[in-house]
Amino acid sequence: MDRRKFLKHLGVLGGACTAASMLGGRNLISPSVAALNNGNANDVILNEVNYVRPTVLPQVIHIFLYGGPSELAGNLTNIEDINANSQNSYPANLDPNNSNNIITPNNFWGGGNNGAGGEIMESLIASGDMTIFRTIHRLKEDSKAHRTSIFQNLTGHLDAENNPGMGTTLAAVLSAHDAFGKSPEDMILPFVSFEGDSLVYELASLNIPLGAKYISLDQNFRNPYDRSNNSALGGPGINEDAIEALARSSSRREKFLKVREAFTKRKELSEFINASFNVASIDADLAGLGISYPNTNFGRRMKAAVSLAINNPDSLFISMGSGGLGGWDDHDSSLSDYPDRMLDLMTSLEVAVNHMNLTNRDNIIINVYGEFGRNVNLNNSIGWDHGNNQNLMTLGGKGIPGRTLGKIVGKTERIGSSGVNRQFTSPTSDSYQAEPFSIASSVYKYFGVQNWDVLNDDPPLDENAPNEAI
Repeated sequence: MDRRKFLKHLGVLGGACTAASMLGGRNLISPSVAALNNGNANDVILNEVNYVRPTVLPQVIHIFLYGGPSELAGNLTNIEDINANSQNSYPANLDPNNSNNIITPNNFWGGGNNGAGGEIMESLIASGDMTIFRTIHRLKEDSKAHRTSIFQNLTGHLDAENNPGMGTTLAAVLSAHDAFGKSPEDMILPFVSFEGDSLVYELASLNIPLGAKYISLDQNFRNPYDRSNNSALGGPGINEDAIEALARSSSRREKFLKVREAFTKRKELSEFINASFNVASIDADLAGLGISYPNTNFGRRMKAAVSLAINNPDSLFISMGSGGLGGWDDHDSSLSDYPDRMLDLMTSLEVAVNHMNLTNRDNIIINVYGEFGRNVNLNNSIGWDHGNNQNLMTLGGKGIPGRTLGKIVGKTERIGSSGVNRQFTSPTSDSYQAEPFSIASSVYKYFGVQNWDVLNDDPPLDENAPNEAI
């Protein structure tokens, strides 16, 4: 067994061993092709991004809603026009002329426990804990295909399959500029996935230190580094000391130095998880704060991600999919399934914000979006087919320079002929709009990248864009 397979077998690399063949070819950046072809991508990052380390590094929790979420929970502005032209009617409680409608003042989809979380959105905006961008609008190569859009949004590139993921790019930039404040090998869980393998961490052909590669963790707080969970390495009663001694004795020669380092890293991670990231300690902390996350699959995952960020400042980028919520590819039965899913999401986010505020963690940012939006016409299966305009909800991070929260950004109008399926919203002519690639650029900006165009195809979001909230 070669060294890489050996380390993967031990779980030291976690999810970092995703097949690089999925993203082969040209490397990270276009300005210096010769350097890239010579395998010097890190040199390009070092020399061209114009990196300035912020005083406090942000921590980003990246929630990607696979399947393409409808914007309507966060944007019912055009619902009267939509309903007048839809192939099938929306419920009466979404009619703004109905005195019993559940539309909130800023045109979110309310309805309390039977709604889609609109009241929570109103509360988070009013408290200055969230901004919603309603016009994340694909114009460039707008294919509305799942694979293409996922690859492009999670890399920040149109040429997505030849570029590494957003999380890997960030790891490379911070490593190249010694931005961690210590060696990457001394970091504890700097890059983490709660969704297993993710394109946001694809390597392409980029080289980053072992300590900066991502690790997959379990939202139920099980320790992935506990050998008793690995039947190939033993079971109950396994002698940890004997295995560690064997590792040290087998790794004395220089050729086995990385193996010895890997065993050391495994021990550090195991000790951290057992001491600070286990269900008993986390639940005790939350009880002391009076915080209770929803006891749902997504709620437990949200609890794990936020607790990790709060307990471990080394965790700089944490990815979450929409696991536990289900997929967002709502071609049918959307009126019954979508509101419950949105309510679960928003309830979990509300608790997460409260958790961050009570622990005075103002450097943690949560971003929520997907690969694309959906049509607004209700098709004959009472669903929405693929569209291009979507929402970005961005929460927390009040202490990060340039953050502007408590806003609704973007105005939309309905486009499309009456009674046909292809009806969708689009930014009005006077509205701010941005490509989804701008989300990655914003993350890089928060971490200190000045030259966004070295890494991405679009500029960071304009957080000074007009506020459309009432």
